[in-house]
Amino acid sequence: MPEQFSHIYWFAYYTMDSPSVRYRGKYFLRYLHETYGVKHTLVTPSYRPFPFLKFLYCYFQLLLFRPKNSLIVIQRVQSSFLYANLLKLLVRLRPNDTVYDLDDADYLTTNPNTIHFFMKHCRWVAAGSAEIAAYVQPFNPHCLHLTSPTPNLGIRKKTRHKTLHIGWIGDYGGDHQKGLNELLFPALKRFPYACKLTLIGVKTIEAKDDIRSFFKDQKDLQLKFVDIEDWTDENFIQQQIVRFDVGIATLLPTPVQLAKSGIKAKQYLNNGVPVLSSNLPENSRFVHHGINGYLAETSEDFLRYLLKLHRMPLSEYQTMSEAALESRSAFNNEHFYHCLLQLTLRKPFPLKLIKNHPKQAPQLMSN
Repeated sequence: MPEQFSHIYWFAYYTMDSPSVRYRGKYFLRYLHETYGVKHTLVTPSYRPFPFLKFLYCYFQLLLFRPKNSLIVIQRVQSSFLYANLLKLLVRLRPNDTVYDLDDADYLTTNPNTIHFFMKHCRWVAAGSAEIAAYVQPFNPHCLHLTSPTPNLGIRKKTRHKTLHIGWIGDYGGDHQKGLNELLFPALKRFPYACKLTLIGVKTIEAKDDIRSFFKDQKDLQLKFVDIEDWTDENFIQQQIVRFDVGIATLLPTPVQLAKSGIKAKQYLNNGVPVLSSNLPENSRFVHHGINGYLAETSEDFLRYLLKLHRMPLSEYQTMSEAALESRSAFNNEHFYHCLLQLTLRKPFPLKLIKNHPKQAPQLMSN
């Protein structure tokens, strides 16, 4: 068993609706408590009385009576308001055993001053992608690529449907919407067989109407929208994903999306669902072409591999599904914890966990 932290204080960004807070914070900390008995405190910013008092209690405990062998993680904090400024003071006064956790290229979309402060003054930086890790290195050489983990709830794909079920999950907007419009939707327009398309997370009536209008002439396409009222209901989310025959991940080669951690692809693989993904670094890190899914670069590629999945013998599909499940060892909570231990110099990363995934071997950046 790896050397443990006694307590992890996780100062999160935004709310539980943020994938960062859920997958890197809430679910990971729960796993540590259940598996290793590691205590944790998860704080999200709020000016409501009880959460704010909880923050102040944890804050002054760390300033005055910090528990031995405890770790402070500050996740994606980027503003210049009270929450961020108090955490800056904490890092200044208690810089040891502090980690800045960053899994999105927020420095490209907001004023980066606060982000740069935590990069420089926290002892270590955990980067959600190799692109972010490369950006961090000039600010802090003690940086490690820690890909976002997914929780294993034992929910797994059983078999393929007779009518190919294509699925996507996410926040429909911006580059995510553009990726679907440019890569997936034109391919489905030309797909000559009956199929089902489920989109999870499309929020507005206008967006749904636009998608329905786009496919209005596709008589053999069943279009379904699934609304998510509670993004922290991971069991519900995985029960929806496991119904897919193929999960779609359409990152685009923009600076922000190149720095993404490939969470969509990992969500599908986590449930044994083969992935059809754009061929960008963080997706191709986990999607192995022809093994647990396919990598595509154009709409023509998306069509080609959808046809291949449709025509694939069931036995071949089940082999691909099994390979998807096997890939979880490269991004599960245990992997994340061992990487965190390596980052904080608790224990070298055990090679047995990555022997089948050489591209996932974590490398510590240092002078």
